[in-house]
Amino acid sequence: MSNNSSREVSFSDNMVKIGIITVCLAIVANFIPALYLWLVHGIIPDFSTILSIWSLAFVTFGVGWIVQPITYYSIMGVSGSYIGWVAGSVADLRAPCATMAQKVAGVEAGTPEGDIMSTIGVTSSVFVSVTIITIFTFIGAYTIPLLPEFIKSSFAYILPAVFGAVYAEMSSKNLEIGAGTIACGLILVYLLPKLGVSSIYMTLFVIAAGMLVARVVYTMKKKKEQDN
Repeated sequence: MSNNSSREVSFSDNMVKIGIITVCLAIVANFIPALYLWLVHGIIPDFSTILSIWSLAFVTFGVGWIVQPITYYSIMGVSGSYIGWVAGSVADLRAPCATMAQKVAGVEAGTPEGDIMSTIGVTSSVFVSVTIITIFTFIGAYTIPLLPEFIKSSFAYILPAVFGAVYAEMSSKNLEIGAGTIACGLILVYLLPKLGVSSIYMTLFVIAAGMLVARVVYTMKKKKEQDN
């Protein structure tokens, strides 16, 4: 029993060492395309644009940076977690693949067997998704220049459309919070520029207003339930 336990600890320790190295290399590799555009072609956004993009990413995904690794660790295990967070799409792709692999094999999450099956499921999903993305990248590079100009110009609205779809989906779960958030957003978009507030902080203020609206609605409902 002690030998098995020591082997499991040794395996986990090795996975942590390898995972730290690969994650650090992946972080460095993420900057290579940007550094290439900057150093070779002289293309780099100004600091305010970079700060605006970072602020948008932080307020949108910042909570997930802490909550999601803790939430999905029990399903994906040590090695599966490292692979999943390097590859991305954990919530909508890697974790379901890990769960399905464990279910097919008839093992429980959080066990050594479950960790092995999770790793197999995650790595298989990475190979499949990378293959499909690579194929469609080449297809897109060939077909996009052939599209009419009005279609290519519409690509500029992809990000607002994605956030709009997310807002519509989340608002349908609580119409009061959704309506209050969009109302506050419209007011802030109108008032903040008049007050001299930089557009860099616009998204941050709107999201903070949405959080405040959600808190107010929750408090009012809680008080109403207590009164009843």
